[in-house]
Amino acid sequence: MRFRVLQCAALLTSSVVLAQSDGGAAMFDVSSTPWGPGRRSSGEVFHSTATPLNDGVLRWAWPQFSLGVGAQYFARGELRDGNDFAAASPDLSVGFDQRARLTVRGSAFERVGVLIELQDVRAWGSEPSTTALAFNTALHQGFVDVKATSFLDVRIGRQELSYGEERLIGSLDWAQTARAFDGVFVRMTPSSHVTIDGFGMLLRSGAWLTPTAGGVPFQNSGSYFTGLYARARFATSGFDGYVLGLLEDPGTAATGFRPDNNRLTVGVRAFTTLARLAVVAEGAYQTGLAGHAVVQAGAFAAKATWVFNAPTAPYLTAEVSGASGDGTPGDSVVSTFHQLFPTGHAHLGFMDLMAWQNVVAVRGTIGFRPGGAHVWLDVHHFSAWAPEDAWYAANGSTFIAADPLRTNSTRGTELDLSGTMPIIANLSFAAGLGVFLPGPGAQTVAGSSVVGKGSNPAAWGFVSLRAQL
Repeated sequence: MRFRVLQCAALLTSSVVLAQSDGGAAMFDVSSTPWGPGRRSSGEVFHSTATPLNDGVLRWAWPQFSLGVGAQYFARGELRDGNDFAAASPDLSVGFDQRARLTVRGSAFERVGVLIELQDVRAWGSEPSTTALAFNTALHQGFVDVKATSFLDVRIGRQELSYGEERLIGSLDWAQTARAFDGVFVRMTPSSHVTIDGFGMLLRSGAWLTPTAGGVPFQNSGSYFTGLYARARFATSGFDGYVLGLLEDPGTAATGFRPDNNRLTVGVRAFTTLARLAVVAEGAYQTGLAGHAVVQAGAFAAKATWVFNAPTAPYLTAEVSGASGDGTPGDSVVSTFHQLFPTGHAHLGFMDLMAWQNVVAVRGTIGFRPGGAHVWLDVHHFSAWAPEDAWYAANGSTFIAADPLRTNSTRGTELDLSGTMPIIANLSFAAGLGVFLPGPGAQTVAGSSVVGKGSNPAAWGFVSLRAQL
């Protein structure tokens, strides 16, 4: 228990799992996030669905079988204004969306388990009419767990992946659609302190190219994500090491052969606690080929949290992070770090204007927990690692294009005020406000060809309601 509490302190302001339920009679795989209750069955809290559930509300147990049913509802309203930093082109938008999930989990003979999770995601007002419905329901997760031995678990199917603070691999639970992968996952547990994961996921399938008269070999174009992730946990400290491969073959039967984009990411992560101080750090290096160019890129993050011994558990967090950018776009070396598949919303501002790519970020947080609620203020300051490179948004898209003549690296400052209020154990309300103050690096440079956006602040806000069984 002490380890879990100290780990929570280290991860207070991130979107990864903060605590796992004690397996109460009405819940399974339920976890707490900064935005309310959720469900996790991967990463730090992985456990096989082959493990039987106890008998209880919405759970049924027999001598060799168990069955459980869960549900989730997540509704959110968002407001955005001034995303282009230009007062001359108003872009105020207000929208509401929702996610509804139904989860069924079963086990047999303590060897085999299955989880099926359906979700319906829709924006309010998007239906053709009040009597005609758009089809927005799909499988979010659907997998089989096989417990081959006491120390070897295999998961096959569509599944979430979650590692560390989700800086590189996360379920993106903030997004209504969230994220899941198709493939095979294997976990070895050689001791109670060590786990070793291996996975292979198919991101996009391609077309088999038939041999020509000249004997062109078969080629299966597509995208693949593979990895090995080792984890060691000792009381109040932990260490992770990982090797991740993103393999992208853009060739198809229509386009023929084109250069592959293959990146290998090698990284380490460590955390520890000293009394009321929790520290976590991560570093990663990327190499490989992007077309005909060589990849040489890296990223780092370090965070320290001090929790005061006082009512409402006030805390202070300081964080610095960065990811390399390319100061000479278009040459034979690609230096822009690729953030892979993160839950970026948790780390570089809730307005989602920043990715862990070509960025240097400093963050300070103050927060407290009155009466079971959680209120915190984040202040971020952002600069470009290489001002000539593009500005990348949280989803990895280009927010401002690369420009070899851009020299100012100051992108701006973001302030986010957020709060979560539990109504009951299974239901919570959350809200937040954000303001982004653009710096010179975001603006068009007068008298030159450097094109940016504007100098006017952008605003964002949300309210949400989450229920989880």
